[in-house]
Amino acid sequence: MSDTAIGFLIALVSSAAFAAYIFPRKLSRLSVWAYQFYLSLAVAPLCVAVALAVDRTIVGRSDLVLLSFSCGIIWTLGSLSYSTAVDYIGVARSTPIKNMAPFFASIYGILIFHEYSLSDPISLGLAIGGVVLMTVAAIVLGRASAPESERALAFQNGSAPEARRRAFQIGVLASFGAAFFYGAYAIPLKVVLREGITAYQAVAWLGIGVLVSSFLLFWIKERRLSPKAEGRQIRLSLVAGAIWMSGQTLGTVAMVFVPMSISWPVSNLSTLIAIAWGVWIYKEVHLERHLREVGVSLVSYAAGLVMLALAAPAGHV
Repeated sequence: MSDTAIGFLIALVSSAAFAAYIFPRKLSRLSVWAYQFYLSLAVAPLCVAVALAVDRTIVGRSDLVLLSFSCGIIWTLGSLSYSTAVDYIGVARSTPIKNMAPFFASIYGILIFHEYSLSDPISLGLAIGGVVLMTVAAIVLGRASAPESERALAFQNGSAPEARRRAFQIGVLASFGAAFFYGAYAIPLKVVLREGITAYQAVAWLGIGVLVSSFLLFWIKERRLSPKAEGRQIRLSLVAGAIWMSGQTLGTVAMVFVPMSISWPVSNLSTLIAIAWGVWIYKEVHLERHLREVGVSLVSYAAGLVMLALAAPAGHV
């Protein structure tokens, strides 16, 4: 199997974890700050443990370590934004907006890292076309709504219309914030991988960055060292952290084999999984009322994925 095929498959697998890690948030009663605090307690140790198991060390060049650490800080800001969005507008509506992050990451990959260029217009066109189609699919799928069965703040029937509108606006803004931060941390991550640090070492320091920033932001917000929570709520956060860590590790490894402008959009398939969960488990979307949106998005996803697969071999990692 070629390196391109391996990277593509790894990115596909990572999409499942990226979709699943937010599910425990729907069951959690913790504030986004407390939830992030406990989530980080699973992320950092697991990331470090994997790096030590594979590479036997997490020691590296100080500048690359610092950049990897900064990835964790940026991701934490994205995670807080995403959790806030889920609270306000639900998984099925926040995830499609959040998953515009791969679009931003792909643009960074093409413009900053020159993974594709005009010297190969066909491959460049396939890459851009695939990213656009997958982004459109996420947006179309996000238009489906079922406010009468939604438990998020923007759709609670007992709330005043003005309060619901404000909650919807906050949820949308938080979703776009998540997209921005989740796309932005790809830049320093790509830099460190190009400079020779291993994917596992990069993720280890990223995880430490998540831990430190989550602790610090919780302290700034609450002015205490740790939140109070019952065991089940803590376990939900820890499970989310473990799931995310597996997705991040796989996604970073995929970047070693295929261009970022390919691997990140492929991880965008997490939208389908998260939406399916929102449809069938949480009843956020009445599928029978939105067959057109679902059909258009599935076709768009499939076409985009094929275009990215065709473009992948020509990209520069």
